[in-house]
Amino acid sequence: MATVTNWIDLISASEAVGEVYPGASGMVGNMSNETLLVVIGVVLWIGWHLITSISESEKLSKIARKRPGPNDHKSNVTNW
Repeated sequence: MATVTNWIDLISASEAVGEVYPGASGMVGNMSNETLLVVIGVVLWIGWHLITSISESEKLSKIARKRPGPNDHKSNVTNW
């Protein structure tokens, strides 16, 4: 395995034309790897917000069905 002692010589060498970091030129369809990762990240982020919103709405609706009074938290009611 060769060691790199001077990055400027390595990058400007005629046989090292292209991207410096790995995975830069990979293409999936018409998208680069970076674009695909950003799209996957945005989809996961939106999905996480939707799942969290649904679960919080279910918890709040359970509490609303019990109709707790404004002072119930003071009497240390369980299953609040």
